[in-house]
Amino acid sequence: MYHSRFGFVTDPFRLSPDAKFYFPSLAHVTAKSYMDYVLWSRDSFVLITGEIGTGKTTLIQKMLDEFGHRITTAKIHQTQLNEIEFLQALLDQFGINPFQTTSKVELLSMINNYLQEKYEEGETVVLIIDEAQNLSNRVLEEIRLLSGFDSNREKILNIFLVGQPELKDKLLSPEMEQLFQRIRLRFHLKGLGFDEVRSYIRHRLAIASGIKFNLLQEKQPFLSYGVSKRMQLPTDLFEDELIPTIIKYTGGIPRLINTLCDTALLVAFAQDYDVVDENVLNLALEDLQWTPYNKRKNYRNKKSNTTINADEKDGSLLVTLKGKIVSIEPLEKSEVVVGRSPICDIIINQRTISSKHFHIVKNGESYYIEDMGSTNGTYLNNKRIKSSVKLVEGDIIAIGKYKLAFSSGKDQAIGGSTADSLINRRPTPINRAG
Repeated sequence: MYHSRFGFVTDPFRLSPDAKFYFPSLAHVTAKSYMDYVLWSRDSFVLITGEIGTGKTTLIQKMLDEFGHRITTAKIHQTQLNEIEFLQALLDQFGINPFQTTSKVELLSMINNYLQEKYEEGETVVLIIDEAQNLSNRVLEEIRLLSGFDSNREKILNIFLVGQPELKDKLLSPEMEQLFQRIRLRFHLKGLGFDEVRSYIRHRLAIASGIKFNLLQEKQPFLSYGVSKRMQLPTDLFEDELIPTIIKYTGGIPRLINTLCDTALLVAFAQDYDVVDENVLNLALEDLQWTPYNKRKNYRNKKSNTTINADEKDGSLLVTLKGKIVSIEPLEKSEVVVGRSPICDIIINQRTISSKHFHIVKNGESYYIEDMGSTNGTYLNNKRIKSSVKLVEGDIIAIGKYKLAFSSGKDQAIGGSTADSLINRRPTPINRAG
């Protein structure tokens, strides 16, 4: 509707995945590098998780488009299957009639024979399982067995498990230990930060213009565009002052950014605006009837936690600065992100702390801590952590000048504090430095 008004030849914020609009954020570039490595090295297994709408499907399509024609792909999207149905679905993707038998031995033999033939032909076979968080433990065990198929020299089936954050939680459970150890590389996609949201919007606007341009990678995550001065890219339709509001209501999730920006452009067109300003954005938010992203997400998590176990007690972090208690932060979600960014769950406003420094994931009754690629590292009991570590009562987490004492909630709860809080959970960040 608004194409001609703003100089577009296609929808800049369409919701359907399209590799043409792939945005090279730092997280997506890293995840794609992992995926490319698995394909080239035939290293069998990679795990990609992320919130709904973070671009997992687009990322996979981009990888497949670039890899070339010497690849055979099986995509399984329906994951509410038992183990026999799963094996049949896989053979059906390979173009083999799987319904002549329900014997697991015969089905596995058919799959192995197919993979061996493709390997001898020089083909790379990739199995992509989307929405994998819905898979049962029995089907996940079959996938583990499939990952063991090889040619005596290298793996003959590359497996990509793709799903929402619950998938990572499920794989951390004790019964999934064998499968978890098979996963060679893993990456979690999260919402984009301030500079990446700005670049993401401009990137999609530029591509939708239909003008050929060169993408210039400057300081990550900034992007600029090489194009003739006689040609104008419509990349300034959204004022920079709007980015914090866009992040507040979308959490930096690409799909939600698309929905909000598309609605804003429709409002601008209807109201005869040349750009999207604060008034237009507020009208778009009224049309969508959105509340801030963190409130919507927290509500969903609390509702889910209540459904699972109404009596389960949450863990907490006792936050101290120079030996003084400054706040007590409950771990009331399945994942709590700590860092300097305003979209974190626990915000610590200190320059030595990264935008997203570390996160704590709850799996069953256990809590696990994992650094999120921070610059200065996360220290647990004076030792820098390099992978996911299970937390125990009394563990001390150190980042920057702060120390955070972990309580699982099973023992006596940490008492209250009247100290002025330097750390606030969303949506009320503290702006003074620590």
